[in-house]
Amino acid sequence: MVKPFKGVRYNLEKTLLKQVIAPPYDVISNEQKEVLKLRSPYNVVNLILPDGNYEEAAKKYNDWKKEKILIKDPEPVFYLYEQEYEYDGKKYVRTGFIGLLKLEDYGKGNVFPHEKTLSGPKMDRFNLMKAAKANFSQIFGLYIDEERFLDKIFSSIKKEMPVASAVNDEKVKNSLWLIDDGEIKKTIEDFMKNKKIYIADGHHRYETALKYREYMRELNGDSPDDIKPYDFVMMMFVNFYDEGLKVFPTHRVVEYNGNLDELLEKIKTSYTVENVNSYEEGIKKQSESDYPAFVLYYKGDFKLLRLSVEEYEKLHPIYRKVDAYVLEETILKPILGFTEEKLLKKEGIYFVQNMAQIEKIEKERENIVAFFLKGVDIEVIKEIAENGLVMPQKSTYFYPKLDSGLVFNDLC
Repeated sequence: MVKPFKGVRYNLEKTLLKQVIAPPYDVISNEQKEVLKLRSPYNVVNLILPDGNYEEAAKKYNDWKKEKILIKDPEPVFYLYEQEYEYDGKKYVRTGFIGLLKLEDYGKGNVFPHEKTLSGPKMDRFNLMKAAKANFSQIFGLYIDEERFLDKIFSSIKKEMPVASAVNDEKVKNSLWLIDDGEIKKTIEDFMKNKKIYIADGHHRYETALKYREYMRELNGDSPDDIKPYDFVMMMFVNFYDEGLKVFPTHRVVEYNGNLDELLEKIKTSYTVENVNSYEEGIKKQSESDYPAFVLYYKGDFKLLRLSVEEYEKLHPIYRKVDAYVLEETILKPILGFTEEKLLKKEGIYFVQNMAQIEKIEKERENIVAFFLKGVDIEVIKEIAENGLVMPQKSTYFYPKLDSGLVFNDLC
């Protein structure tokens, strides 16, 4: 069940949207947090990553509403959300809409996860939700609309001026329209009824919303039949077949103090190892490989690792399509000694998106080995979710990220 809601938004007569939006809480570094705080005293980072305790974030949120820095829309609406960005010299547009999804337990309805979660971030988000009684960021969900039925509706709405628009630090233009027409809202609700929803990003926040629902039911003595605001969570819904939907890989960097030749000898029991002259050459050959392949980086040198057919055949038929899983099962665990717990706690391992981030870690840590992965095909993500399976954490990187600060949802 998907429905419109009375969102809380920044009053653009009192602040500029560009100064108050921020990336999702889990990708903001300490340095970036300070920059965002200096940009505006009302930047959303004060809510999603509070300096003090969670009650202070809740107080700021309520104070900003009293001061009319934040204002609630008078009627329930859907929010059309467009992100325009450039990748590899080409412009892309990703479109979705923000609404409320009725919470369902995994495996008991139409909501499917695809990644493992950690208890620490869930407790952090739960404490924030409990104090603020609000969703400060939308979860990223995918639905299937192969005929692009909703695209026609969205195109007509985009002919009007957006109610809010801002270009973020990644040069992604974020635009928001209100979908307030009664017939159109009903059409969207009807279309989304019983649709399967695949969580792309925000697994921790979804599971936190489930925990908060159970907490509030117990606190208030509600039965599951009583429909309350906390039975829903704010979500951005994007079509699986949207042309602007990009899934990038998240690469792995591990601390390594051993001898590279010894490491490669162990890797050769499952892989062929080929010298490549550059990162670009390695990535090109990796993309052409029919079987899982990784580009290994160590102190300026690059190697191409190709998994043998014999080892490939031993892997789970679905998981063999996920580079993060293959790397864990064939190198990180058996050769480099990582345990499941160590990986989940990110002990001795870093998750990065590009070479620049690797070079930064190398300056700080010196002895590292990096593994470049390929992205997971969107159909594989769907297959994983529908089979009740989950991938290792940070297996996917949906780009661009959804900015926080465009709209909030009160849970009371």
